[in-house]
Amino acid sequence: MNVSATRSLATSGPNSKAAKVAAMLANGYSAPAIAAELNDGTSANAIRAMARHWGLTPKSTDPRHTYCDVSVPLAAKYRTKLAEEARKRGVEMPELMAQVMMTMCRGRALFGDPRQLMS
Repeated sequence: MNVSATRSLATSGPNSKAAKVAAMLANGYSAPAIAAELNDGTSANAIRAMARHWGLTPKSTDPRHTYCDVSVPLAAKYRTKLAEEARKRGVEMPELMAQVMMTMCRGRALFGDPRQLMS
C-alpha cells in the first residue's frame, strides 16, 4: 500500500470514524454528544450499540452525567499534599480532585467576574 493510501485510510472513512467514536467513548462522552459531534446522521442509539459491541461501557448510565478523566501535570510536592488531604478526608485522591473541581464549577467566580477568584 502506498503512503497516500495509508494516510487516507488513517484520516478518513470508517476506520477514522470508529477510532473517533471509541476515543470519545473512552473519554466519557455521552452517546448523544458523540452523535452531535459526528453530525453525519449516526444516532445516539447506534453509538450505544457500538459501545456495547466493543465493551466500552459508559461510566454512568444516567444520561444527565458524562464523566471523563482529566490529566493535570502537578509537581510531586503538591501530589503528596493532595494525597495527605484525601487520606484525612477518607477518600481517594481522584475523588478529592473531583470535589474540588465541582466546587469551583458551581461557584459564580469561575464563570462570572474573574476578580472574585482573588478575594
